[in-house]
Amino acid sequence: MTGIPPDTWRPATVSLETTMGAIVLELYWKHAPKTCKNFAELAKRGYYNNTKFHRLIKDFMVQGGDPTGTGRGGASIFGKQFEDEVHCDLKFS
Repeated sequence: MTGIPPDTWRPATVSLETTMGAIVLELYWKHAPKTCKNFAELAKRGYYNNTKFHRLIKDFMVQGGDPTGTGRGGASIFGKQFEDEVHCDLKFS
């Protein structure tokens, strides 16, 4: 994959269109800039189109977007893996 967008490109959200309706994801650029850039750009390119949620835990979470369906990940716009961007200010419930 090539073509990393400029640092000024920072959409606040990404909308996933599913068979059950849209899911709008809020992006936290301040806390996870590489993760946000990678996810938003791959979504813009259609990388996640027609992928499935491979892990569902009722009333808790869903995991998806991996074209292999294994949860092991896939492409990066940076051409290689990058460090996880875990931040103590981010808590989700």
